[in-house]
Amino acid sequence: MPGKTTELSLSGGSGKREGLLPPHKLSAMYEETTEATKSPTTTIRLLACANGVGLIISSIMTAVLSVLNNQISILDIVVIIISAWVGIFALFLESNLALVHTIRSTITHGVPICGHVTWRGGFYTIAGLLNFAILEPLHIVVGLFSTGVGIYMIKIGKKAGEHLVTLRTSITDEKALLKAFMRHDENGDGYLQQEEFESLMLSLGVELDRDELDAIFFTIDVDNDKNIVYDEFRSWWKQTTSETRVTLS
Repeated sequence: MPGKTTELSLSGGSGKREGLLPPHKLSAMYEETTEATKSPTTTIRLLACANGVGLIISSIMTAVLSVLNNQISILDIVVIIISAWVGIFALFLESNLALVHTIRSTITHGVPICGHVTWRGGFYTIAGLLNFAILEPLHIVVGLFSTGVGIYMIKIGKKAGEHLVTLRTSITDEKALLKAFMRHDENGDGYLQQEEFESLMLSLGVELDRDELDAIFFTIDVDNDKNIVYDEFRSWWKQTTSETRVTLS
């Protein structure tokens, strides 16, 4: 392929538009993605807390009715215990109240999987499915709600986890970076045009707005031929990810 000089500057250089992605932005993006694997949105947390309340109420009512009727089965005991424990854990793990922060930290430190959205979703799903074993309206409603919340949390946790792996790999693995570049070089000419560059950035787990994409592309494209080669991209990427690589090392 024709040679192209690689003179990259964090300030954009003379006559160039400023716009190399600030290192702190990628670090913040990585931290946000990491946090997304551990903590869902406020709406999901509220639903999970409501789920916890529902599980606790259903376990209490089952226990009370069993005592009053003087009849309790092993299945009832299992559902009561698991629903109560999962419900209590949900309130501690999903609530943002200051008084539960210490308890939540203790739980996630002692049982690390409780600190991940996917695993918590799994627990809520299991508790919800168990409630279907008791064919009563309250348990069916609680079971449906708990299972729904759990499955959704598994989905968003898995998606965030995949995004995190993609972002981490793109930062630390140069072979993966080259493969990604070649995969998005659709016509195989060794260059990326602007549309291909946008697709590449998304595949690396980096979401940017149009102004950022335009500024970055024209900064990397030092000779203004509307094409970038891998060496240019790699030099820019190493500068951009330097701060995050230090954090990961």
